[in-house]
This record gives sequence, structure tokens and C-alpha cells, in this order.
Amino acid sequence: MKTFKITRFILQIVAIGLFLGSLVICGIDNSSAGNVVYMAAVTAYVGIFALATVGTFLLSSSADTPRRVGHGFVISSFSIGLTVAISAIENSSAAILMLVAVIALAFYYFCCLIIMIMQKSFPHAESPNDDIRIVHVKEWKKIMEEGIISEEEYEAKRCQILGIKPQSDKEKPAEEKAED
Repeated sequence: MKTFKITRFILQIVAIGLFLGSLVICGIDNSSAGNVVYMAAVTAYVGIFALATVGTFLLSSSADTPRRVGHGFVISSFSIGLTVAISAIENSSAAILMLVAVIALAFYYFCCLIIMIMQKSFPHAESPNDDIRIVHVKEWKKIMEEGIISEEEYEAKRCQILGIKPQSDKEKPAEEKAED
């Protein structure tokens, strides 16, 4: 899984780098046009790149909402760039660079999908400190040790968090069999 995380990070950097490169080359290509057209193009490119940059920074957030907003910013800026690239593919090297950036971004999201599937399939593969369930169990253990809740309440909450049957429920069928 670490390999996919490293690959995902590299693809993210490559996609943003190619995206920036295509915007710079496109700005240089448009500099020969009239001043008004050039200024409008540069303003649009700076806005698109700012959107992609903010999105990239939000992707590294630990909170879920900013990360989702970051995905939206990145995908929307790359979609706008892809639209511009497809319209100018015949006569622009920037368009080809943008297409490669979009392909790198697609591979980035493919790595994200693989990591998500692996985390759900192999929950034991991640570090216990990264598992939010373990963190919650430790917090409840501290509450129990402080005397705020009883050991039985802690055990019930631990089983609820981890999604396992309480120890008392596991022993009941054996006791019921003995009574029969």
C-alpha cells in the first residue's frame, strides 16, 4: 500500500507540474496575439492555476470536507484545461502537455481508488495509530481509568466501536447449551 501512496504523490506532483507547464507554454503561445487577447488569456490561466493550486493544498488536509473541496477544485480546473486543450490540439504543444497532465491526474485517482479498496479489504495492513477505531477505544479506556465510566460500560463501548460481539454474548450460547 505504501507503494501506491508514493506513486499517488508522484502522480499528483507530475500532474500539477505538467498543468503549470501547459499554462506557461499556452501563455507564451498567446503572447504573439493582440494585447487584449493576451491579457485575457493570462488572467484566465492564472485563475485556473490558482484553482488547481488551492485544490492541491486542500487535498493534503486531514479533514474530510476540505479534502472533498480540494478534489472538486482540482477536477474542475483540469476539466477546464482539458476543454481548452481539446479545442487547440492541432496547433499547440501546450494542449498536448495538458492532455498528458490530465492522464497523470487520472492515474492519480486510480491510485486513490486502489488505496481505498486496499484499506477496506485489508484493515490490518494499516498502522493501529492510523485506525480511527483504535484511537476511539483508547480515548474510552482513558475515561474508564479516570473512573467516569465502569469497566462494563467501557467493554460495551469498545465492542460497539470495533464491531464485535461483547464477551457476555459469546458466553451465553455455551451456557444455554449446558442448561439444555
